[in-house]
Amino acid sequence: MASADDLPVSPAEALDAFRPTLGRRGVALAVSGGADSLSLLHLWADARDLDARLPRAVALSVDHRLRPEAAREAAFVGEVAAARGLEHRILAWEGDKPSGNLQAAARDARRRLMREAMRDLDLDTLLLAHHADDQAETFLLRLARGSGVLGLAAMAAWREADGVALFRPFLAWPKARLVATLRACGATWIEDPSNGDVRFERARWRRAMPVLAELGLDRERLTATAAAMARASRALERSVDAFVATAVTVHPAGFASLSASSHAAAEEEIRLRFLARAITALGGADYGPRLSALTSLDADLIGGATATRTLGAVLIERRRGRLWFAPEAGRSATLRLAPGETGRLGGRRFGLSSAAEHAVTIAPLGERGRRAWARSRPAEADDAARPSAALLEGLPAVHLGERLVGCPGLFGETEIEALGLEVGEPPNFAGGTVR
Repeated sequence: MASADDLPVSPAEALDAFRPTLGRRGVALAVSGGADSLSLLHLWADARDLDARLPRAVALSVDHRLRPEAAREAAFVGEVAAARGLEHRILAWEGDKPSGNLQAAARDARRRLMREAMRDLDLDTLLLAHHADDQAETFLLRLARGSGVLGLAAMAAWREADGVALFRPFLAWPKARLVATLRACGATWIEDPSNGDVRFERARWRRAMPVLAELGLDRERLTATAAAMARASRALERSVDAFVATAVTVHPAGFASLSASSHAAAEEEIRLRFLARAITALGGADYGPRLSALTSLDADLIGGATATRTLGAVLIERRRGRLWFAPEAGRSATLRLAPGETGRLGGRRFGLSSAAEHAVTIAPLGERGRRAWARSRPAEADDAARPSAALLEGLPAVHLGERLVGCPGLFGETEIEALGLEVGEPPNFAGGTVR
């Protein structure tokens, strides 16, 4: 007798799943050619046939250049997309590949390539084909790593990351329904050999799932627990919002501070979530640090009169009764913008007008820039309310060739504007992830 897991997803169900994208500027469909992502492509096309109001969609495939078959597989996705009336782009991960933690590096490269393509194509939402089985596996992965409440909430249906909305419309459906959908329409797909490769942690958990199900930890139980964690996490996030609004000061130049006593008086979970938000926003990562790293940092900040730590490309100092946060000068990336390009650094957005005459570089202020600025400032007897030299040196500054033009929020705003550079607001620590 067939179960609900064996039923194909109907076009009407697909349309209901995709309705939250109505009103978006345009969507990218992440399609590798596997069963999950190929069902995303087919179901989007089915839903679009029912409701033409769905936004423009472009299928994106990444050739990681790790397997000789990858180029052919990406081309196959292009053929399927064309047959369903969808645009398609192939993105290639060029350059040397790391010898260690290859899956994580490939994931980071995939995200970067897709964001760049979405910017060029004027798309604001990335659709991912994660399903209920993925959700259960993610819960187990994070449980094994010692994640807290937010990490155990696993994957959210909607999430903002670096100016792009990530949407997972299939989290309520098991993988079997997606496979059944493809079989019902006679579609073929590509089996990724890494999915069963036990060298990878997720594949090992996937192999263990049937045994866990016999013990009562089946997919439904695991996803229900993740959903309960998500509810608790949302309530905690509201408390963090209130803490940030009342205790944290963000300087226009992009660094932040709060009194050490306010931090210490907060509940430990609120402190850890605030630290995750600050580090994620200023360091530019998609996810916050591991819970163990945050716990260690929090203990250092609570326990001593002075402390200087770095985590996630962010410098954190406890000095004269205050905690300070800024991008770490030695770890901050360099952002080069040609006319018409945009990017993010130090937790804020930079956009160079297409009418600009010159390309610009956004890079840390550095010691030389900080000293030049300090020489133009009047001496102050008490520097308790001022950031340290190290904190200032990590702030994003604008350079035209070898010349320092200014540091947004600190000096040179008129000169920066004259270049045609638009500078976004400093980070407000809205959101963050503890894994």
